[in-house]
Amino acid sequence: MLAEIKKVLKETPGLKGREIANKLKKDKKEVNSYLLRHNEGLYQEDYKWYLESTDTVEWKIECGAWLTCEGFEQSYSEIGNLVNAQESNIVIQLPKGFKILLIAGARLISLANYLNHIDKNVTLDFELCKGSMSYLDRLGFFDHIHCDIKILPNRPATSRAKQYKGNSNNLVEIGEIDLNSFNEELPEELTAAFTSHAGKDYYMAAFTVFSELIGNVQEHSETPIPGFAALQFYEGKNNHHSHVQTVISDHGLGLSNTLKENLHKHYPKLASTLDLTCVESDIKLIIKALTDGKLSRFGHNPDGVARGLGLKRSQDYALKYNAEVTVRQENLIVKLEYCDGKLTDSTHRSDLGYLAGTHVCFDFILK
Repeated sequence: MLAEIKKVLKETPGLKGREIANKLKKDKKEVNSYLLRHNEGLYQEDYKWYLESTDTVEWKIECGAWLTCEGFEQSYSEIGNLVNAQESNIVIQLPKGFKILLIAGARLISLANYLNHIDKNVTLDFELCKGSMSYLDRLGFFDHIHCDIKILPNRPATSRAKQYKGNSNNLVEIGEIDLNSFNEELPEELTAAFTSHAGKDYYMAAFTVFSELIGNVQEHSETPIPGFAALQFYEGKNNHHSHVQTVISDHGLGLSNTLKENLHKHYPKLASTLDLTCVESDIKLIIKALTDGKLSRFGHNPDGVARGLGLKRSQDYALKYNAEVTVRQENLIVKLEYCDGKLTDSTHRSDLGYLAGTHVCFDFILK
């Protein structure tokens, strides 16, 4: 509860216990009793609570055995908006003995690099989980964490990802997406790893998905921070199917924001149905880009053929599998679930911590 209280006081300092309880929608006696016993980093003046002055935010990520996408997002939401934090020092402490899913690792890379980009002093603290650094090193995690970001206890002296690159069909090391020229090798590497588990019949489908998504990053990202892509195979255990998780991330304007730029010009009928100032329009545009396509910040080419079909083609190929597709940008996430060739569920959230760019994850379930 202390993290929740600090988040409230960060946004609205100088609240009484009952006012904090009201914002948390908790019983005031419960909150006042908690504050008497747990008030580290807080002080009280005239019965009002404030955060102690500090120039450092310490974010202690908590999770179970695995740090999942949901676990990362929950913990990030609880700590508050680090991007707009007044504090200049951000310390992110990883939990004891944790394992991390690729999708959560990608979010951590993106957030840390963006915080560094906006001149925050970022520290990633692995003191409690030194053993977890081995997998991350093999994945290429530390190769893509900006050199100005401090790693505790120490950044690996050599890269196991570079040393053993291409030696495993179970992962594709994090690869940088060159914004100036298309990287032909990266979609080939992702496709080869994917088809080693799904079968050669899926080669063209997989190659199209990865090429389109990487091409989207190159064409639309517009940021000095490089994008990246990676793949990890997870073997099914305890009645769970094996699955291949692929992430493609950039730090640009965000998918819906690029579409909004010229929406009135290229798609006036669609624009007239949306309030482009509210988050619901972002959600609708992302879902439309995934399921319908025919949307692009550049409109149509001279032949009248709609551009912006990359995500749509990727979604079409997802229908060949049982898959989950998620798109994360800024404070929201959209998830589509497919089963037996049909879209079975569509969910979204718009209350997440801020994350710049667009982060796409394809999770292919293998029967």
